[in-house]
Amino acid sequence: MRILAIETATSLGGVALVEDEKLLAEYRMDMTMAHAERLMVMVDHVLKDGGWTLDDLDALAVSIGPGSFTGLRVAVSTVKGLVTGKPIPVAAVPTLEAMAWTVPAGRYTICPMMDAKKREVYAGLFSSEGDGMLKRVMEDQIISPEVLCERLCAPASPPTVFLGDGASQYREILEKPLGRRAVFVPAPLSLPLPSMVAWLGLRKLQRGEAADARSLVPVYIRRPDAEVNWEKGVTHKKLNLKRNRNQPSEHGEREGEAPSGLAGGGGDASPYKPKRR
Repeated sequence: MRILAIETATSLGGVALVEDEKLLAEYRMDMTMAHAERLMVMVDHVLKDGGWTLDDLDALAVSIGPGSFTGLRVAVSTVKGLVTGKPIPVAAVPTLEAMAWTVPAGRYTICPMMDAKKREVYAGLFSSEGDGMLKRVMEDQIISPEVLCERLCAPASPPTVFLGDGASQYREILEKPLGRRAVFVPAPLSLPLPSMVAWLGLRKLQRGEAADARSLVPVYIRRPDAEVNWEKGVTHKKLNLKRNRNQPSEHGEREGEAPSGLAGGGGDASPYKPKRR
């Protein structure tokens, strides 16, 4: 199966071409600016390097989040655009899971972490049993580094391997209670790989877990600030409007009411009604 994978959840986005178990081409680029333009440049680049066209693809895989709101939106929109011309299966791969699978097998807990700002991280927990497979032990969530440490500090718990920019950002907080049980992956190896997204996507498709491209949406976990602020603004406007309606004006009337002396007594003389002829 020929798969094009897209990963733009972090500042270093990328794409990869995989045919079954073989990586044919992979390209990564700084995605802090011009997400859409750079993503399509990378797609064109790997297709040319692999000697493929869009018509040669059998499936798509996309890193679905959490991560950069803009990057995730661009990735999902690109996938929807690509399948419009050629309906092919799509695999939605959790970003933190793709990060966890980059860690070599061993008997420890794997904790991918992404900086979520506001002194919080996106984090997941996976158990590596040494057989090359991972077992999820905590659902992806937004959490403070301190609370995460509390969950990992059980005396008999195995060492924890941390990776991601969240681990780098809060390394001191993690090391203080865990000591030598905290192991950190070097920064260059801490980001999700497009090729791993392709590999996990292939397995999802083999299990019959294709996503519906038409209803595909990013997994943000935290709602975008713009959406929250917009709702707050609408709520404030409604509250202010309601408050204004219940407060008398300088003439003693409430908003929407006719001035006293005109509302109930005079009918035709009211300025709110046309004069009769």
